[in-house]
Amino acid sequence: MSSISDQLAADLKTAMRAGEKARVEVIRGARAALQRAQLETAKQQYDAEAAAIEARLAHDAEARAQALAAISADAHAPLTLEVEQAVMAKEIKRRLEAAEIYRKGGRPELADQEEAEATILRSYLPQMLSADELRPAIQALIAELGLSSPSAMGKLMPALMQRFQGRADGRLLSQLARELLAGA
Repeated sequence: MSSISDQLAADLKTAMRAGEKARVEVIRGARAALQRAQLETAKQQYDAEAAAIEARLAHDAEARAQALAAISADAHAPLTLEVEQAVMAKEIKRRLEAAEIYRKGGRPELADQEEAEATILRSYLPQMLSADELRPAIQALIAELGLSSPSAMGKLMPALMQRFQGRADGRLLSQLARELLAGA
């Protein structure tokens, strides 16, 4: 399976050839978000290695300096599929929140544009589960955890988010969990 980055690169070429300016801009924004995540991951790895070296060689300044100089920070290391999906989900969420703000502000044309961008980005993620598909799974998890009242949302939501990460919207999970706990 190819990565989301590879698919975006191929789709960017196709969209540019077809003259689809809106799609080109969305894809460029998504690629930029993935590059930022890639750089942030490389920085975190470098910082972790540096901290380990600092702790291990705190007593020997010369050896510490040599070890720190030898650290390789590969800013072009590929992201895992899960990280790429998380970045894309974050971009989709950002656009949907912007659309909501635009609607409240009386700018439906900008809201429609943001929603169209979110739709383009959604095509790079696996199909999200519907409410009908989620209900039985949530009901089973409620039974598994032995929960019975709406006050148990605090225990249920972390388990739901972990189990359905990347496959279901958090708002939908919360709404369905409330309904099922209220009826339990």
